[in-house]
Amino acid sequence: MRVPQILTALICLVTMALVLWLYGEPMMPVILAAAILAVLAGIFWTLDYRRYKKKHDSLEKALAFPEAFAERLTGTDEEDISDLEEHLDLIETDYRLLLVKLSDTLSKEKEGASVERNSLLDYYTMWVHQIKTPIAALSLIIQNMDDEETANRLRSQLLHVENYADMALNYLRLGSESNDLHFEKVSVDDVLRSEIRRAMTMFISSGLTVDFQPSGLVVTTDKKWLGFIIDQLISNAVKYQKKGTIRFYGDAESFTIEDQGIGIAKEDLPRIFEKGYTGYNGHNEKKSTGLGLYLVKKAADMLSCEVLFDSEVGKGTKVKVLFGKK
Repeated sequence: MRVPQILTALICLVTMALVLWLYGEPMMPVILAAAILAVLAGIFWTLDYRRYKKKHDSLEKALAFPEAFAERLTGTDEEDISDLEEHLDLIETDYRLLLVKLSDTLSKEKEGASVERNSLLDYYTMWVHQIKTPIAALSLIIQNMDDEETANRLRSQLLHVENYADMALNYLRLGSESNDLHFEKVSVDDVLRSEIRRAMTMFISSGLTVDFQPSGLVVTTDKKWLGFIIDQLISNAVKYQKKGTIRFYGDAESFTIEDQGIGIAKEDLPRIFEKGYTGYNGHNEKKSTGLGLYLVKKAADMLSCEVLFDSEVGKGTKVKVLFGKK
């Protein structure tokens, strides 16, 4: 409502009525003027409300699609933005110019951040590629060692180094706009076998046994990122289990990795996917970074699958990766 205009009209009517009363004139002109003003106010209020409602609806659409609205504001085609400039007053024009400048600044900031992130990704890609050379050299040296027990321990630690290097690269890739995804029909059993073989030195050095039961599960997913999820879950299972068996099994919709480790405290379960959260086990396990499960959740969201934890302290943990439920 336009309160100042209404108050001004009322003051004018009261002033007119006071002057007519002082001169002893009839009040009919005041009543007639009030009626005419009321009709005019109703007409103008209706038109004003319709214009206000139109602008409000336009802004609601802009809130739903802000990027498209910003492009229209910064466009140079007069026909494309003519509807935005219709009936603009000076203040609205200033707001539009401010939005154009803010949109332009935001675009430049995003472009700069993208360039910086790509540069950082290139650096880490190169770093991981180069670190593979000394890792391969150390692996050859370990193969020629006579002490098999020490060699197995070194292989296990070397695998951890390789995993951490890959984690650093995947951490950046998960946050990039392009994650080089390649979806295809994938045998989950094949990916599990591959990751189990890769982690075999960790199983041996930790004194753990493996119980793998093929499920025949085939899903449409990205094989590389699925392998990354499995690798991180296996690493966690080995890290928090000192003896016993790690079981791998599945059904028509999911696969499960079950360990007999120390388990996860009930109060920690809702927060295990938070970035940097280590919980009670993490405080005891000084090497825990709180990034492994965070990356698992990010990768699972990217593949449209769900990672479900069921755990009890002192009895172990079951991790189910469920496909096609998102």
